[in-house]
Amino acid sequence: MIATRLKNSARAMYAPVAAILLTLALGFLLVMAITDDPVRAYRDLLFANFDSLGNFALFLNRATPLTLIALGVIFSFRAGIFNVGGEGQLYAGAITATVIGVTFAGLPAVVLLPLALTGGILAGAFLGWIPGVLKVRFAVDEVVTTLMLNIIVLLFTSYLSNQVIRDTKSYGAVSEMVPDKIWLPALPGVPGATSGIVVAVLLAIATWVVLFRTEWGAQLRASGTNLRFAKAVGIPADRRIIVAMLIAGGFGGLAGVLYVLGIGHRFEQNFSPEYGLVGLTCALLARIHPIGALATAIFYAMMINGSAYMQISTDVPRSLVDLLTGLLVLLMTARLATNKARS
Repeated sequence: MIATRLKNSARAMYAPVAAILLTLALGFLLVMAITDDPVRAYRDLLFANFDSLGNFALFLNRATPLTLIALGVIFSFRAGIFNVGGEGQLYAGAITATVIGVTFAGLPAVVLLPLALTGGILAGAFLGWIPGVLKVRFAVDEVVTTLMLNIIVLLFTSYLSNQVIRDTKSYGAVSEMVPDKIWLPALPGVPGATSGIVVAVLLAIATWVVLFRTEWGAQLRASGTNLRFAKAVGIPADRRIIVAMLIAGGFGGLAGVLYVLGIGHRFEQNFSPEYGLVGLTCALLARIHPIGALATAIFYAMMINGSAYMQISTDVPRSLVDLLTGLLVLLMTARLATNKARS
């Protein structure tokens, strides 16, 4: 039994690992055409995150929102919903936590911290609930609704950060600082790293348990795999799908909250380097598995941060990572299409 599971796990990991290795190999050929020192460029891309505690802290901070958004995508995908609203859910959580923190700064920390956390999670969950209900009740395409909600939230937060809560003493579209009494504690032994990474790891494990070791998770997966069959055997599939989208949005909102309270300490309109899109990529690369999503989020965080160090030490532009990301998605898509054609 255990041997069979290990074999199946190894087989499932073969395609993603092969795609990553092939992408890195093709990327190295591109780097060779750009710089005279491709080995140093790739060394900085992959390993500069571990050169100092400061670099390592930035790497962990980057992996936190990617993991949480990827976990949210996994819940929605397991329910059969193609959720591409991670960016909007992230921003909704971040702006809500900021508004609560700034507006009610006079409250004691034991009240304000859970209030900001709850508000941000609920804001993200609300953005997940809308496309879930529209999909279940009216068969509205979730890709359209989640994309449109992304645009609406980004425009609304831009208005708030520029006009309503803008810090006039700072440059750019940034809010006032939230009170330091509700800042998340740093990770012990890693100055500059937020303890949010611990939350992300624990939630990845909890997601695996819920999806694969509970009756609710089995019903959710059945609803996403075959909706008609799930309803025929008495599973409240519509309710499961809506709850899954609530959870997915809540994870995105939590990612925004943890950024504000642990990293930025204020809302910044351009704080996300497309975390929503990269988190979606992490989930797809992990084959919609929570522990795999944690691993792929760590890999992408390493690549995104490493690209900056690579650009500093060599003349290779950091946009190379965007190219590699697109190539990796292309290879994964081609792999899936080939499998479908064979079946």
